Amino acid sequence: MLPRERAEKILTLHAAGWPVQAIADHTGHSHQTVRDYINGRRTPGIRAPRPSLLTEPLASYCRQRLAEDPHLRTSVLFKEVADLGFQGSRATLYRELKRRHRLLVLADRRETNSQEEDPQIPSEISRRHKRTPALPRRVAPIAGETLNSYLARIARANHLTVTEVLAVLPTWFSTKTNNIDDRAQHHMLAPAATQALHKLAHLTGTTPVGLAHALPAFGTDEGPVRATTACHRCTARLGIRQPVPVHLPIHHKVCTQHGIWLSDLGESHLDLSICPEITTAQHRANRLLRRFTPQQLTLAHQTAANAVPPWSTSPAAVPHHWRYRLLALQTHNHHRGISTELDTYTHAAIYPDAIELAAAVLAKHFRDPARSTGKNSPRLRTVAPAGHGHFATQDSSSQVRATSSGTTR
Repeated sequence: MLPRERAEKILTLHAAGWPVQAIADHTGHSHQTVRDYINGRRTPGIRAPRPSLLTEPLASYCRQRLAEDPHLRTSVLFKEVADLGFQGSRATLYRELKRRHRLLVLADRRETNSQEEDPQIPSEISRRHKRTPALPRRVAPIAGETLNSYLARIARANHLTVTEVLAVLPTWFSTKTNNIDDRAQHHMLAPAATQALHKLAHLTGTTPVGLAHALPAFGTDEGPVRATTACHRCTARLGIRQPVPVHLPIHHKVCTQHGIWLSDLGESHLDLSICPEITTAQHRANRLLRRFTPQQLTLAHQTAANAVPPWSTSPAAVPHHWRYRLLALQTHNHHRGISTELDTYTHAAIYPDAIELAAAVLAKHFRDPARSTGKNSPRLRTVAPAGHGHFATQDSSSQVRATSSGTTR
């Protein structure tokens, strides 16, 4: 920023009829600086705003992730957006979230609860029990189930309390269940995780591999997840009548076996049998993951969802349009006592169109996609100002809208 008197001098010389070249030579400033003040892009005495690295598509991604995963740690969110092209530091991300979306307070609270405060780790965390009993009734875990939910089901099936179950397990479990997010892998808990896993397997009559694969608390799967409840039809087949809180992969929106829309945590599931194309869209999303990372798919889906046209292009397209789908879902699910005002209906109705657009955007803009290499995700080909991420550009929404005009049914 130039001192006010210098900036005003540029404007005075311009008003007197001096050309840009002469003003630049006289003041010693660049042509671009002179033009910025003349054209009003800069104001004397006011510092020009720094270009934001957190562009609207990435900001929308952050909003969605914080909404669908209430205990998402900000360190995990930073890693996800960095893989998507965000080139700022973690402090820059926090500042942008606070300035633009006021999400930092919630995010910081999650970070503090899950990482920065020591989780009251007992000195006997790695103690060895001489003999862990085996419970009479075996309880299989649900994929993605929280540790608190699984221990409660174990206790209920064997007519015990959770406290009685914890009493015969290592104190690792008490520490984990007292943490707001049982997925957080504290450095003092990690060494005892294997022993704790085998103790729980012996107690429940299950295999350590099965438990580790099903329960995120043991930290075997570090992929991005969303908080929801397990498909009520899947759990009913196992004799479970109450909702089971789970963390599922971020892209997993539909139980394809039963055609159930898995809404966010605390919201009712939707029966999709009236709109089988939504289940078909989930299959297509699963196939896209053979070529793209979950973060790339989620960002493309979120950006595409904002660009799906609100009205169909012709009367013939109405039965395939998402507003027709929305009415069908509301009518079909109304008998279950689910309110028709929920945003969940819109998210489900728009899903096939959004996945179609997302597939077109991913195919157009990503080159040599990583399959499961663990490397940083590939970058998006787009024209962007220097210092901006690739898919995280201001032009992404307009690019999706341009694609939608040729792909939406």
